[in-house]
Amino acid sequence: MRTRRWVAVGLMLACACRAESLLRPNDRIIFVGDSITAQAVGEMQGYYHQFTNALKTAYPASRNEVIGLGFSGHTVFSWADSLEVKSRTESVPANTGGFDVHTAFARPADLVLVLLGMNDILRPTVTDEEASLRMWQDKYRELIRAIRKRVSPREFVLCEITPLTEDPLAPKNRVRDRMTQLVRELAREENCRVAETGGALFDVIARARKARQDYLVIPDTVHPRRPLGHTAIARGMAAALRDAKLTALFDARLDAAITGLRPAQATVTWRFKPQPGIEAKGGEQVYRIECYWDDGTGASVARVPTFSLEVPEGWLVAEAPVTRTEAVFTVRGTPERLQTPLTILAKAGEEVIRRTVQIPVPWRVVCGPENGGAWMSGRRYQPDNRVPFMETDLVAGKHFLEPFTDGGKSYGWQINTPCMDYTAGDDPNAVVPYSLTFGRENDVLYAVRWVYSAKARPVQIRLSHRTFSATLGFVVWINGERVMTADLNRSGKNQAVGQATLKAGWNRLLVRNDHLQWQRQFACALLPVEGDALDDLRYAIRPQSVSPSP
Repeated sequence: MRTRRWVAVGLMLACACRAESLLRPNDRIIFVGDSITAQAVGEMQGYYHQFTNALKTAYPASRNEVIGLGFSGHTVFSWADSLEVKSRTESVPANTGGFDVHTAFARPADLVLVLLGMNDILRPTVTDEEASLRMWQDKYRELIRAIRKRVSPREFVLCEITPLTEDPLAPKNRVRDRMTQLVRELAREENCRVAETGGALFDVIARARKARQDYLVIPDTVHPRRPLGHTAIARGMAAALRDAKLTALFDARLDAAITGLRPAQATVTWRFKPQPGIEAKGGEQVYRIECYWDDGTGASVARVPTFSLEVPEGWLVAEAPVTRTEAVFTVRGTPERLQTPLTILAKAGEEVIRRTVQIPVPWRVVCGPENGGAWMSGRRYQPDNRVPFMETDLVAGKHFLEPFTDGGKSYGWQINTPCMDYTAGDDPNAVVPYSLTFGRENDVLYAVRWVYSAKARPVQIRLSHRTFSATLGFVVWINGERVMTADLNRSGKNQAVGQATLKAGWNRLLVRNDHLQWQRQFACALLPVEGDALDDLRYAIRPQSVSPSP
C-alpha cells in the first residue's frame, strides 16, 4: 500500500510539473523573425506588444525584458548566413523597435522564440523536393546552435511557419506542413519546444470565416491581420511555454474578437472551395460549398436550420451532409458565363435566408519551366530573350489537351478557379498560380480561355495584380495574334491596359506570365468599349474551333 501511495503522489507531482509555466520572473525574452515579427514590434496590436502587455497583466511584479528582432524578407538561410554572422562583430539593427542583433546576443537570454520560414516558402529559397527541404532543416539547425552558443537560453522555442494563403490544401501550405514536420524533428534533436502558431492561425481562419463571410485573417495571403492573427500567434507561443494565465488571456481575446465579427441577426456564411489542381479533362467542374448558420448575437434560443441549394439548369448537387448548423454541398456543372450564380437557402422556422454564391469561370493553366532569362538587369522584362519551348504550339492553337514533356519533366494542364482563400479571390478574371503549384523563383505559366462573342467587337484588355511583392511579365495573344506585352511590379505599377478585337464566334485568349520571385497573382479582364456591355460573352476551358482570320 505504501508503495502504491508514493507512486500516486509521484504521478501527481509529475503532472503538476508538466502544467507549470516555463516563464520565470524577470525573464529576458528574444523573438527572432522576419516581417511578421517586424510588424509585431512596429504595430501596437502586433504579437510582440500583445505578449509584453499580457505579461504585465498576468505578472505585474515581474520586470521582463522583451526584444523583437524582425527583418523583412529574411529567411532561415539569410538569418544563419548573414544576420547572425555579421552581428558577431558589428551592429545589425532590426527593422523596427530600435533593437539590434549584436546587442541582443551580447549577453544571456532566458527564452528565445524563432518565427521563421515563411519567406523560404514565399520567395522561395527552397523547392518542394525532399533534398531541398532537408538542406533547409540543416541550415535551421546551424542557426539554433549559433544562437544557443551566444545567449544560452533556458528554453528555445521553434514556432510553426504561418500559413501561405488561407487554403490549407494550397501547394505552398502542403510544403509548409512538411516543413512543420521537419521543425518538430529538429526540436526533438536540439532539445527545443514547438509553438503551434500555424495551427492556431488555421483555427482562427476557420472560425472567422464562419462568423463573417468576407473576413480574411491573412488578407495579403502572407501577413496575419492585426490584432486577430497576431493574437493567434501569441496564443500559440504562450501555450508552448505552458503558461495557463497567458493562454487564458489570449483565448479570451480570440473569443471576444470572433464574437465581434458575428452579426446581431441570423445570417448564413459560406466557404467556396474549388477542387485544387484538378486535371483539365473536361468542361464540367466540381465545387465544394460549405454553409454555416449563425443565429446572431441577439438570439435567445439557438435554432437548427434546413439547407438547400438552387443551381442553374444542367447543374447537379449532391445531398448535403448536415451537422446541426452546417452543411456541405458538392456541386457539378459547366460554367459558361463569367460568373454563374448558385443560391443557398437556409430555413429556420418561418425565417428563410438566401445567399448567392458566384462561381467564376476558370482558366486552363499549364505551369511551365524555369524562365529567368526573360528578365534582364534592373527587372526589365524581355519576353523574346527567352521563349519557353511550348510557346510556338500554344500560339498556333495546338497542344491544349496533352501535357508537355521536356528533358524528362512533364508539365500538365490544370484548372484554376479563383476563390476567397487567395489574393483577389473575388475577381472572376483572376489567375492564382499558388493554388496549383509551389513554384520557383523564376518560372513561366500559360493561361487560356475560349471566349464566344455574338459579333465582332473591339475590347480593352486589362492586366492587373493585387499583391505587395510581385514582379510579373505578360504577353497576351488573341487568336494567335500578339496584342499586348506588359510588366507589373511591386512599386505601384498595378495594371496595364491594351486594345484588341474579338471576332464573331469563338476566340482564343492566351496569356503568358513570367514571374520574378515572391508573390504571384494576376487578372486578365476583357472590358467593353464604346458602351458595349459584353453581357453576351460565353466562355469555355476546352479547345473550341476558332474562325480563321479574314
